[in-house]
Amino acid sequence: MKKNLFLLIVMLIFMTNTVFASETGPGITPRNHGESVLLPVSSEWAIDRIQSQIRGEYISTGILEIKNQKNGNIYISVDTLAHLNVDRIRHTVFLDRWNEKTEAWDQIDSWTFEKNKEEEGGELSMMTDSFTITGLPVNRYYRARGLHMVEIGDEIEGCATETHGVLITKD
Repeated sequence: MKKNLFLLIVMLIFMTNTVFASETGPGITPRNHGESVLLPVSSEWAIDRIQSQIRGEYISTGILEIKNQKNGNIYISVDTLAHLNVDRIRHTVFLDRWNEKTEAWDQIDSWTFEKNKEEEGGELSMMTDSFTITGLPVNRYYRARGLHMVEIGDEIEGCATETHGVLITKD
């Protein structure tokens, strides 16, 4: 009897998991990247890539890139890749600017892109969008954050990307 009770207690200890809840909202992404660093002036671009190694997940890879075009413009590219044909892919890009006074990132804009498999002839497993942003103050640091989502039926899976800060210049 004592041996069975001891085994039961040991099994309960090993089977117990601690679960922590996390906040969601502006500036908080599902994946904890820590703090973005301000890259040296010589760094013209930054990229973040998330690859899923777990079989059975829908998202294969999320990629986000920000680049200094050296003419005052910012180039951003975002990719979401799935392991299989999905119903819908959606990704959102957030652009942040480093605030030297508060020493924090301020979100200044966002863009959402979406595609469904009907628009692609019934086959959808990847989506790429790129764009150029003009008219922003130069000699400031900018970073990009991305949310990558895929839908199959009623199921939605997502991941997040976040680049380091790149100094945008006009040479």
